[in-house]
Amino acid sequence: MLWAAGCDGNHASSAPSTPERPVQTVPAPTQTAPPSTHTQTTTSPENQPGGAGDEEPVRTQALVIGRGGRISPRVVRVPPFIAVRLELRSGDGRSYGLRVAGRALRVGPERRSDSVLLDGLGHGELYVARPVGAGNRVTIEATAEPGP
Repeated sequence: MLWAAGCDGNHASSAPSTPERPVQTVPAPTQTAPPSTHTQTTTSPENQPGGAGDEEPVRTQALVIGRGGRISPRVVRVPPFIAVRLELRSGDGRSYGLRVAGRALRVGPERRSDSVLLDGLGHGELYVARPVGAGNRVTIEATAEPGP
């Protein structure tokens, strides 16, 4: 609402003019949506399959193969402080076995591969896997340096 003083068409008015006051506007009331009964939950990538670390510990693999009555390689070097997945495979279908850290791995005609997850070793430490039946011992040394 605008108010003008002296609207008679004569700009020279003898009445003292009063300063105009700023017009105050009040915003129209806004309508808000009713509260929703549907709630959306946001899950962290950590809690989703394949997200973040996917709950899989860091580890390295040490693969040894039994063939011709021997298990090779005889020495496997792994990085220190990283868990080791030791896998024994039968390359010729014969039976082989290893015992390491109180666990046994056995392969043969009915089972071509077996594995065990071993704790990481400190630098310079080792596991000695002893043969069960045919084969030879295998040493797993924490002497490898990570790299390309």
